[in-house]
Parts: sequence; C-alpha cells; structure tokens
Amino acid sequence: MFFFSKPKKEEPKKEELIVDNPVLGKMVYVYRWWSFDQIDVFMFGKKYSVKYYAAAGENKGSPNTEQEEAFKKMLTEKEKWQVDVEQAVIREIKLDPSLEYKDVIEVTGICLSRDGAYGISMQLTEDYRDLAEELDILPHDSFGVSVFPELNVIKCEDDFDEIFD
Repeated sequence: MFFFSKPKKEEPKKEELIVDNPVLGKMVYVYRWWSFDQIDVFMFGKKYSVKYYAAAGENKGSPNTEQEEAFKKMLTEKEKWQVDVEQAVIREIKLDPSLEYKDVIEVTGICLSRDGAYGISMQLTEDYRDLAEELDILPHDSFGVSVFPELNVIKCEDDFDEIFD
C-alpha cells in the first residue's frame, strides 16, 4: 500500500529589509541595521575586523543623519579613539598580570545610536568567559565602551544595549 502525502507548503521567506545608505553603505535590518562591510580595529596589539550597526528605534527607521555624522566622525578619529578605548579598558578592567588583554577581550562591533553617539562592543573570549563575575562584567560576558560623546566603559551588556539600540 502506498501513501501519497500532500506536498508541504513552503513557509514564505521573510523579506529582508535592506538599505543602501550613501554614507554607511549597504545594510540589512536584523533588529538593527547591520553593515555588510567590516572595519578593521586595532587594539591590544591585535587586529579585529568588525561589522558596525546603526540602531533602528521602534519604527525600524533607516539610518539617520545623526548616525551618518557619527560614522564619519568615528572614521576620522579612528586612530585616536582606538588608543583611548584601549586605555580606558585597561584602567577599568583589571586583569591578573599573568594574562594579556588580547587573549581575554575581543572587539565585536561598532555601534551607532539614533542620537549620534557611537561606541565599541566587546566581549570576553571563549576561554575566559568564566572571569565575567570577577571582572564585574554582568549579567553576561559582553560589555562596551561609549566613545562619543563621552568616553565611558560600560560593564553591563544590557546598559550598553540600552544606549545603542
């Protein structure tokens, strides 16, 4: 006996929202606007190639003028803020002298808020995530540094996301 089943209905694919911003380039919306491009960031003696994202707000708004200006500023001042951010992290996150920052911390992204602020998101590397509580990086193992308008290490991922989402 043979059973013939009805062909499965294919789920309609969610349509991706994509913008091609004249300043930020091509970006896709996934809870925020993520770049297709990457930027090289040099910190802790290491090169990180990271994506940048622009907060969309509740309306899924396309990147705005403030974010475009913040992006230009971020690129123009990149050499300076890389040093400033690295120094701020070293001041605020005290590692055991036997550890190196390049082994413990990785840069994961560049964030542009709707109001024109920008920051750098970071996390503890997989091998050192168990240090989160000791380093006061809670509730998870991610944190960030607000670069503009004020340099500030934000050890709580939730607080960082609140500023840059």
